[in-house]
Amino acid sequence: GDDKAATIMSDRIVQSMKKLDCKTLVLAECGHGLNANRWEAPEWLSKKYDFEVKSILEIVADYIRQGRIKLDPSLNPNPVTLHDPCNLVRLGGIVEEQRFILKNAVSHFIEMFPNKEKNFCCGGGGGQLAMTRFSQRRLKAGQIKADQIRKTGAKIVAAPCHNCIDQLMELNKHYKLGVEAKTICEITADALIIDKS
Repeated sequence: GDDKAATIMSDRIVQSMKKLDCKTLVLAECGHGLNANRWEAPEWLSKKYDFEVKSILEIVADYIRQGRIKLDPSLNPNPVTLHDPCNLVRLGGIVEEQRFILKNAVSHFIEMFPNKEKNFCCGGGGGQLAMTRFSQRRLKAGQIKADQIRKTGAKIVAAPCHNCIDQLMELNKHYKLGVEAKTICEITADALIIDKS
């Protein structure tokens, strides 16, 4: 979009990071945000960051590996499948973190095929979700994804992208999939073991 406005916004983030003396900028489950802040902003600003930029998925996966958070997969008993968002996976390279998290947070994880970098788009990207005139086109484009979801038999579709979540909820309604769409962090929160001591 608007590189000038994006540069101004990126500079505000950099200045806030400096003011707060932060070492890591953690981004929510959003491929667009990760791409803009990790790869594009340093180019817009013509300088390298003196802090790390990470997806929340990278942080959560590390916390599970380190034992900083403990999960009980039996708290998520329904079969879960994973939609790989285009920006997060193909462009951002975040592929295994969400799988690692789900394998620790749910009782029954089912891969869709194809997946990872070869996944099909859900049809909600490219800004189409915000433009109602493209609704029918989005739903038609999403039929492939709807068929993939149906074939898994899953009751929950995990998607680490809010655009994808919105599109998957519309696909669920339109194609009568009978699934619920959730973020990885929602599913993780449902499986948290809270130490009450």
